[in-house]
Amino acid sequence: MRIKRFNEGISIYQVDLKRMMPNQLTINQSGKEVTYKIGEITKNFDMIQCPYVNEEIWGFAETLELDLYIDNNENDNEIKLSVDITLGDAMVSEFSLEAPNKVSIIQYTSYHSKTDQSNTVFAFTDNSLQDLIDFFNEFQGFRFSTSDFKFLDMRDDYTPN
Repeated sequence: MRIKRFNEGISIYQVDLKRMMPNQLTINQSGKEVTYKIGEITKNFDMIQCPYVNEEIWGFAETLELDLYIDNNENDNEIKLSVDITLGDAMVSEFSLEAPNKVSIIQYTSYHSKTDQSNTVFAFTDNSLQDLIDFFNEFQGFRFSTSDFKFLDMRDDYTPN
């Protein structure tokens, strides 16, 4: 099922996102892997909040949240999706997605970050990153691969422009 722009077939407000989103996401934060399980998704008019909860490991943030902002520009046929990823109270990544595979990075927390020069590592494990990309590819026209999201993987092979 492909998610289309609002009022053009199946919109994001008509689907059960909990069935489409990864059931869990595992991150690597400075060498420690932590798994977060999906919580209750909230659909607002222009934003979807997708919280994930850590109920097992003390000393790490209890929540990992993906906020998805949908731009339904009526002048074109494409969706623009802006994504904010928050770990606890800290914004760890902010980027936008456009078809077919354009990623515009606003900020990220990992190696070579211009906004967090401490080299604190926030990254998804390979399987979780692929699961997240599979979800993004449910949007009409999106065709992303892991090479588009090097800023969110566990390797030190991304250098910002």
